[in-house]
Amino acid sequence: MKTVKKILIFIIITMFLISLQSIVYAAGSYSVSASSKSLTPGKTATLTIKTTNAEGKFNVTSSNPGVVTVGTSSLWVSSSENITLTAKGAGTATITVTPVSVSDTDLNLITSPKSVTITVSANNTPAPNQPSNPTNPTTPSQPSTTKSGDATLKSITIGGKTYSGSSLKNTISYTAESSVNSIKISATKNHSKATVSGTGTKSLVAGQTNKFQINVTAENGTKKTYNVNIIRLADDATVPNIIDDQTQIPDVPITQETKPKLTTLIIKDVELNPEFNPEIYSYTTNVKNMKQLEIDATANMADAKIDIEGATELKEGDNVIKITVTLGEESSVYIIDLKNETEQQEIVGMTDDTDNKKDNGNNKFIAGNLKEILSILMICSLGIIAIRYIILSYMLSKEFDESTDGDLIIEDDIEDKGVKVRNQNIAIETGKIGRHF
Repeated sequence: MKTVKKILIFIIITMFLISLQSIVYAAGSYSVSASSKSLTPGKTATLTIKTTNAEGKFNVTSSNPGVVTVGTSSLWVSSSENITLTAKGAGTATITVTPVSVSDTDLNLITSPKSVTITVSANNTPAPNQPSNPTNPTTPSQPSTTKSGDATLKSITIGGKTYSGSSLKNTISYTAESSVNSIKISATKNHSKATVSGTGTKSLVAGQTNKFQINVTAENGTKKTYNVNIIRLADDATVPNIIDDQTQIPDVPITQETKPKLTTLIIKDVELNPEFNPEIYSYTTNVKNMKQLEIDATANMADAKIDIEGATELKEGDNVIKITVTLGEESSVYIIDLKNETEQQEIVGMTDDTDNKKDNGNNKFIAGNLKEILSILMICSLGIIAIRYIILSYMLSKEFDESTDGDLIIEDDIEDKGVKVRNQNIAIETGKIGRHF
């Protein structure tokens, strides 16, 4: 009997330990892969971030946005997410994925970054065993090249004064003495294959603002105009107007097609989301510990005025940068929602975000495994009942043996009073045993 009890206890404990092992989970991890690591300009690839027993926020950056840009700078991954990579120019770029607030199912943080390298080639290589020019197999293929869109100037020189760097604007105003009848204008282009027109020696009219234009055409046809306004001081002599009509800036009425807009918007050390497009007027970006922004913006019209608000004295948290392009009564407004994070804010934000996601993860864990938890509790309850039954059965048999001293036979000749006393004792012992249950 005792051997059977021991075997039963051993079986119940073994089942309990096996059920506990079913809720042990492996440590969390994540992987990063690209659908293609070799691209040509204009082509795209898919970057996949996949998590195992983990979820959280990841940051995605490109080491060279001029070669490859990423579709989004941050995202939340709970299983698997894709990001579009776009090739911009020839070269190589490393795409780095950094966990910001990522934890596994045991709430252990994952912090190690991972990366992939994308190579962008300027030449299109024909498929094997295929002619490079299917329409004319006898004509050798010509390598495709990406033409430059740089239509900017490095410097403009008016008389003896040179404008470059931050002093080189879309519109330059220069004051000449009254005795200067003509002045030389020269310009230096940034790209060797760009063309420049509108330079040379210009005649000046006294007492007037003499307006000239320098036009720059990039290799791919992109155009940009620099305005030069030269004021010649008035004198007593009457000087005829000898400026050619073609050098005057015509009064062109503003229409929908000539609405003032930005053609370029470059912010140092800042990546806009989405990528800048003259037809997109709202952007977002995140920066760290920045006091002010260095913004280089150009308009599509020479006389357009560009006003920038909110780019200096950045505060912690949310900032709004407003860029207004105005010409006459028409204007276009570009808005950038910028979040300026400090190291302390990043840590606090990460903790809050992690706690919230941990709570969500725990809720998902409990909901998904409720059936398994109830099964384990039922097995434990049955085990406890069985163990208690075995212990009480043992105590019952022992107490009964002690109360009867091994003699269960009642003699016939015992007086009725004695029999009643014995029966009463047995009832009392039975009552004690019942209280154990």
